[in-house]
Amino acid sequence: MFVVRIAKLIPMSMSLFPRRLFPGGGPQRQYSFPTPDADGPIVKPLATLATMIASTPTFRERAGLDADDPFGSEKLLEGSNGGTKRIFFPLVDWQLHDVMPSAVIQFGPEWQESLVSGGHRNFTTPSGTLRLILTDDDKNPGDREASLRDFGTYLGQFFDDLRSLFALNDDLAATGISQELQPMMTPDNESRSRGKAYWSASYFIEWAG
Repeated sequence: MFVVRIAKLIPMSMSLFPRRLFPGGGPQRQYSFPTPDADGPIVKPLATLATMIASTPTFRERAGLDADDPFGSEKLLEGSNGGTKRIFFPLVDWQLHDVMPSAVIQFGPEWQESLVSGGHRNFTTPSGTLRLILTDDDKNPGDREASLRDFGTYLGQFFDDLRSLFALNDDLAATGISQELQPMMTPDNESRSRGKAYWSASYFIEWAG
């Protein structure tokens, strides 16, 4: 088995999010999102997870779309058909930082090829983790408890939708979800500079195959 650790190769500075999620700061260049048919075990999991998120009814409705919008995925992934791009990989441009709700996908801390079978030659299969950061505006300003309940309910419904797609057809064969950073609201000083507060939380999505 050989292990390739790639997390440190990806810059993580994004001014919108709490520094615990993205150490550093400053404007970043914009990256184009990989196409759904991206090839290979490095980029394809990112693109596949993005298309899965774009298809979930909870994320679509949170973004103000109909759950069965025939152009919903294009609107969320590309900002086409009159939509707003809300799913990003791995960094968003400075001007796009105020898009809520949003989902940011990054490489996680692990990627590896593991032995499946051997003989006259060895056969391996890839596995790894992806980091998923979810954000949205504070829907109940002045009422922290109601705001937390709202964001927490959204997260729960979102992951219910996402789990239903694991290994379905060509979707990502995810094997687990773990919380990296719990749901938290922006610090008061950042909320004042932005003009309103928002929530964020981050998770690791484990995948194989």
